[in-house]
Amino acid sequence: MLYWQNMHEDAPEVVNGELAQTINQCDLIASKAAAELPEALPFQKQEKFARQSRVLDRCMQDRGYQQNPAWIAKANTRAGEIAHAQNISQDEAFETLRRQSMLKEAGAGTSYWRKRS
Repeated sequence: MLYWQNMHEDAPEVVNGELAQTINQCDLIASKAAAELPEALPFQKQEKFARQSRVLDRCMQDRGYQQNPAWIAKANTRAGEIAHAQNISQDEAFETLRRQSMLKEAGAGTSYWRKRS
């Protein structure tokens, strides 16, 4: 339930690079966009996380990035494994992976974001 909060706790050190700077800028914008939303009840927390995720996605798109198809293929496979292990739906597992990956630069792995051509 605490996707967004957990992502901030697990976020890597600040990395210099265009993608990392764009992610940081969009994360700040997303946090501000949802700052005033109430989160007293569990569904309100989910709404806040969803807004942050949506604003981050739109911000990255506005800056010329899109979801990487290679990441989607790997995440679908991994989501199936996680769903089976945790007895949750594959969609929920995929969404969790998506929200975690949106704020991270992949380094040597497959990045969630790629520059639009």
